[in-house]
Amino acid sequence: MHYDVKQRRFQTLGGVLGPFVSTDSDQTETAPTKFTLGPLGSLNQVTKGLAKTIRAMADGTLDSQVGARICNGLGIMRACLETQKLEQLEARMDEIADRVARDRTNAARKEIHP
Repeated sequence: MHYDVKQRRFQTLGGVLGPFVSTDSDQTETAPTKFTLGPLGSLNQVTKGLAKTIRAMADGTLDSQVGARICNGLGIMRACLETQKLEQLEARMDEIADRVARDRTNAARKEIHP
């Protein structure tokens, strides 16, 4: 969306308490740049997106209600990615534990039957 906002300048004529006169200028203010997050495929990218959203809310680039909704969604994404990563680590640890047990069993068999 692009919004054109006309600037209005109020001037007093005829002293301190005189009538106010509005003069419209033909200059328009450009809308703030569109807020984009970038890629969100990894945990690190989602964390960067959260930080960018919070900074945009702090400097007024992004409305706080919209930013809060984005942060909520990114928080859910982060939790999902963390869970996925933990499951991958658990599977990897199980593989290592199985390999260690198998190696110990093979080493014990070699000691018994030289």
